[in-house]
Amino acid sequence: MTSLTVPARFCGPPGTANGGYLAGSLAARVAAPAVSVRLRRPVPLDRELTLRTGDALELLDGQELLARAEPAALDLEVPEPPTVTEAAAAVSALPPWDDHPFPGCWGCGTERAADEGLRSRVGPLPDRPQVWAGVLQPAGDVPSSGGQAAPETVWAALDCPSFQPLAGSGPSVLGTMTARQDRPVPLGADLVLMAWVLGRDGRRSVTASALVGPDGQVAARAEAIWFAVG
Repeated sequence: MTSLTVPARFCGPPGTANGGYLAGSLAARVAAPAVSVRLRRPVPLDRELTLRTGDALELLDGQELLARAEPAALDLEVPEPPTVTEAAAAVSALPPWDDHPFPGCWGCGTERAADEGLRSRVGPLPDRPQVWAGVLQPAGDVPSSGGQAAPETVWAALDCPSFQPLAGSGPSVLGTMTARQDRPVPLGADLVLMAWVLGRDGRRSVTASALVGPDGQVAARAEAIWFAVG
């Protein structure tokens, strides 16, 4: 057994880990091209948690199972990416995000300075309103190695945007995230974020997201399952 501690700066909802960051931290320890991470309980911050290996990688707080990561298959078709200019315009057309449910979130929180979080946001494309897009430029202070974003940064970048097309439906929590990274994600470059809804069934929604590199190629993609709360 080994351990994992999520530093407080990588929070999502107050006092708990950002789902994408946590999922990416676990996925980095699973030797597979695509990994599925199921989040069963909120993950506390600044606490040493146990990692248990077996058929899957499990994260435990004492005897309580918090999350489970395992190899998966992800056959997700990504719509034609917009240009950086088109993606930036989609976000600029949105009103100020004054009602953010978790403004301190490391992935998309509005209270985070540009050098303190990803501040990821997407908006509907005028000619394809079912596809949302935005621009991300990961800086050197994010988890990285050799000038490339680390898995926990990539997964966090895919996490928050995948919920934003659902935001008008009220708050939801991330249940399962499955992602695959096909290319390195460079720091300091303009990357296009994309998100779209795959389906809804009562409280359960399935969404998708993608991260497009400066060469116009899809660098990473993900599918997420969300559950409405409240």
